Formats: sequence, structure tokens, C-alpha cells
Amino acid sequence: MKPRVQILMSTYNGEKFLKEQLDSILNQKGNFELGILVRDDGSNDETIKILKEYSEKSVLKIEILKGNNIGVNASLKELFLKCDIEYYDYFALSDQDDVWLDTKIQTALNRLQKEKFEGLKMFASRSFVTDEKLNIIGKTQDSEKKELYYNATVQNICPGHTQVFNKEVVKELRENYSENIFVIDWWIYLLVSGTGKVIFERECTVKHRQHGINTAGYELNFLKKTKKRMKFLNKYKKSPVSLQLESFLYLYAEKMKEDYKKETEKFLKSQKNIFKRVQYISKAKVFRYGKIENLIFKILYILGKYK
Repeated sequence: MKPRVQILMSTYNGEKFLKEQLDSILNQKGNFELGILVRDDGSNDETIKILKEYSEKSVLKIEILKGNNIGVNASLKELFLKCDIEYYDYFALSDQDDVWLDTKIQTALNRLQKEKFEGLKMFASRSFVTDEKLNIIGKTQDSEKKELYYNATVQNICPGHTQVFNKEVVKELRENYSENIFVIDWWIYLLVSGTGKVIFERECTVKHRQHGINTAGYELNFLKKTKKRMKFLNKYKKSPVSLQLESFLYLYAEKMKEDYKKETEKFLKSQKNIFKRVQYISKAKVFRYGKIENLIFKILYILGKYK
């Protein structure tokens, strides 16, 4: 029997690039059955009209849920509650403005089916980073590491637009959903790396569109990156990264590897004063990819920005 994959997409005022993304989904090549479930988050442009046109003419089953504007996390939560786990074997998240390479789904299925692990499984990959016209600017983060949990605690290198996972992940999201989830695709990366199996593909499977950037602005220098990260963290009374980790530890302490559990506890408990923070970060297993990124993380941790 062909594996069945349902694509989950949240849309909001996406008329400009939505057709390109839908076409790239319809042009997927391989031996599988595909369906699409879209929840519109209160668009006031032509997004719904475009979705209906594709639903009527497409050979794929495209279901459309219309809703109020509740934000991307809540919108994706609705999709996880409404997706069909009885019929479909795997689920893929999709942005509304990317373009998938035509082998994306088959590549994911090949890797997922080859992996005999029976629990929570997720495929993710690198992406081509592009400008609005799909000119390639660079690539997202690469990884050779097998244990990605120590990265997932403080960075998401497996963004939702590349994620394909089994139905066990959806079941877990339905049963244990925290209001302290900072970014839902990051939470999925944390969940599967901490309690299941992440399969990371080093080749790109998506052209990921960035808006309002140019080649010169893609890579920030050390000082600009530090200021940008500090400004972001200063917006919150309590670090959303640590809140997310606290919730994850509360829900999954018994299912995590003991090393993961201990490291997470150290990360959270060492933040009481600067001496403990310095002591912890000098031996920390958690990390962000990239020498500059990791250095900035360590500096901000010492300064108490992850409290």
C-alpha cells in the first residue's frame, strides 16, 4: 500500500505566493498518496478564493478550514486537532510562500521508512534561503550530529517547512500541548529529539522565501547579531526559551534520556546568579550551531538573558 501523507498549511493573506507553493506541492514526484488540509487564519485578500480554485480543479483532496485570526501557533494547533490520523500515515508542515523541490516528500518517506525506530519519528532537512524572487542567497544550517536534543533546547535547525513526521507525533501533540510553547515547529523538534528520532537530511528540499532582505543583509556581523538577539530577549519578562523548556521537562521528564533530563535541569537551575551561570556554561552540552551563534548564546546566558 502506498504511504499516505497529509500536508498541513496555515494561511494568512498569502495571495502573492500561494499559487507557487500549491503548484510545487501538486508537482511532487513519487509513490505515495497526498492530501492537503489548510486552515485560513482570517485572511482578507484573495487567499480563500485561490484555495477554492485549487480545491475544485486538483486531483488531490484539498480541505479548507476557515477561521478567525488567532495566530500561527494556535492555527497549527487547530490543524493538528483536525488532521486525519486514521487515514494518513505521515504529516508534513508547509509554509504558504515557499517552493518545494519535486522530490521533497519522496525523499522524506525514503528516510522515514528506512528508519526502523517505532516511536516518534521526524524528517527534516536543509533549505535554500531565497529572496522574494527565489534567487538563492544561501542555505540553512547543516548538521552531522546524531544527538540533536542539546541543540533543540536553544535553537531550531529543523524548521516546520521541512518537517515530515509520523502520526505518533500528532497523537502526542494532541495529548500533551503546553500553553508555554514558544514556536510550535521548534517544540516538535524538541519533542522528537528528546523522546524520539530525528532524521536530518543534509541536502536541501525546499526553497525558503525570505521577505525584505538582500544578499548583503543575510549575514549579520557579531555585534549586530548580539544586539539583535539581546533586543529580542529583552522583550520578555521571562525567557520564552526557558519557559518552553520548563514545560517540556514537566511533561516528558520520565520519557527523556537521563542525560537529557540532567542537562535540562542544569540549564534551568544554574540561572540564579552569575557565578552559577558562568560555571554551567563553561561545561554546557547545549549549543547553537555556528561559532558566532554559540558564542553569542553563551554571552547572553551569562548575562542572564535566558532567565
